[in-house]
Amino acid sequence: MTADSTARRSRASSRRESRAKRKRPPRSRGTGRTDSVSRRLVGFGEEWKSETITLGDLMQALEHRGYGLLLILFALPNLIPNPIPGVSAIFGIPLAILSVQIVLQQPRPWLPSWLGRRGIKREAYQRVIGRAAPTLTKVERILKPRLPSMLEPLTMSLIAGLCLVLSLLLVLPIPLTGMVLAIPIVLFGLALVQRDGLCALIAALLGNAAMIFAVGAGWAAIKGVAAAVPG
Repeated sequence: MTADSTARRSRASSRRESRAKRKRPPRSRGTGRTDSVSRRLVGFGEEWKSETITLGDLMQALEHRGYGLLLILFALPNLIPNPIPGVSAIFGIPLAILSVQIVLQQPRPWLPSWLGRRGIKREAYQRVIGRAAPTLTKVERILKPRLPSMLEPLTMSLIAGLCLVLSLLLVLPIPLTGMVLAIPIVLFGLALVQRDGLCALIAALLGNAAMIFAVGAGWAAIKGVAAAVPG
């Protein structure tokens, strides 16, 4: 009886271990995480069949991923030197709208239909994401869940308010500020995706510095134009 009982317990334990192993998700070789941000964005461009990708298409395909991935996606083109004409205006407005929704703690992201019809060529999307993906992958390797206090609703709303200001500055034709303004937004998006409060803190600090820089650059540009106008 004792031997039979021991054997049954051993078989039951083996079955539990087998089920546990099957439930564990596979780990990606690159970042140690499953389905990284860079993989998602690259995969979307590879799977898309139409020649044009509208902002509405992007929202519909990626909204279930939450605000973080959308902030990254719409801010990334500003990190690539001159990828698409007028890129700051194209993506700055949806970034502002998404930032407002985070401030208001809306459960799901959305864009108005008139904005959703605007788009870019699939080749341009693939070019931008392809150039940004290696750097994005390197950054993802050092991110991990930490400092949860920086991802509380109130703190997130405050940082999103800063992202709103940065997004509106992106829309303005201020020279040499696109990359500076976009970096904090990308970092905040990564913080939301990876639940990294330290990344959110860095995004907030860099965001304040970027805002001061952009305002100063804009004021200098206005003074330069005023000085060049005769009379």
